[in-house]
Amino acid sequence: MSIDFQKNLSKETSGSLADQVRDHLRIRILRHEWLPGGKIPGEFELADQYDVARVTIRTALRSLETQGLIDIRHGSGAYIADFGDSVRAGLQELRSITQTIREMGHKAEMTTKSSVIRKATHQEAIDLQITEEDNVLHIERAIAADGTVVVFSYDTFNVAELTPAVIKKMTNGSVFTALNSIRKHPVRARAEIHAISSTDIGWGRDRPKSGLYLLLRQVHYLRNGTPIFTGDTYFVEGKFQFIIHRTV
Repeated sequence: MSIDFQKNLSKETSGSLADQVRDHLRIRILRHEWLPGGKIPGEFELADQYDVARVTIRTALRSLETQGLIDIRHGSGAYIADFGDSVRAGLQELRSITQTIREMGHKAEMTTKSSVIRKATHQEAIDLQITEEDNVLHIERAIAADGTVVVFSYDTFNVAELTPAVIKKMTNGSVFTALNSIRKHPVRARAEIHAISSTDIGWGRDRPKSGLYLLLRQVHYLRNGTPIFTGDTYFVEGKFQFIIHRTV
């Protein structure tokens, strides 16, 4: 008997059928439906559960392996990787941080410090392919897991690509969910990673005294190649872990 596939999908899930199966399996894995090192159901059983073709399951499982969540052993099956209970994400993924925190079983909270529309800086104009006379939306937020801030984010959007309703949604919720509502979800990003030591980043009691962060600087692009926003995401040192899948 197949499970109610559509009912169990996350509201933030989008993409191909294989992507949707992948995202739902990811939720099941991160909620510890199977123990680390344990074997998950085979392709035939999963295909029956989700009422999809085996090739769809195979594609979803390969993506989960790339994310570092499972190990596929040829001739044996797929096994859960021992990724622990820390808040983690794959560097190759474009996902909402709050969604990732929730899927790991933690309580996610987002606090907006400021949201302003202003003229673009020189670098923002270059990244967003606009002029310094064009307006941008700049949002500064803190994201917490179980009451402890793990990320400070500084995002800048091309206002011309947004609507007033979406701007309001962005201020109070997930950027990716808001962009999905107008079918402008980024499909790729150009990224740089930097080690940062600065007491000017962050705010409040959770600002690390050491000033140590891992900065993920990204320019996010739509499918047609248009840059829609830049994001400077400062991960508090020691509070967030990343999964890197090594290919051979």
